[in-house]
Amino acid sequence: MESVDIKLEQPIRQFVEHKSRERQVSPEQTISELVSLGFEALLRQLYDRYRRGEISFGRLAQELGITSWELSHLLEEREWVVHNLPS
Repeated sequence: MESVDIKLEQPIRQFVEHKSRERQVSPEQTISELVSLGFEALLRQLYDRYRRGEISFGRLAQELGITSWELSHLLEEREWVVHNLPS
């Protein structure tokens, strides 16, 4: 896992502090979970566009900053269909 330094705007910082206290975890843990949730939401949104034929598999990978091969594995881990051919 990689570490990054970020500056949070006031309302986001307050939210992170509140959730961290509430759940009794570190702010870093809370931020990591929020980033993961954001990534999953973006992945789902892009994947839905791919399944509707609005973007290609390659474009989906490009939007995520990964290779098509990595995308295949990412989708297979979630047990999502890797092709958008009609069933």
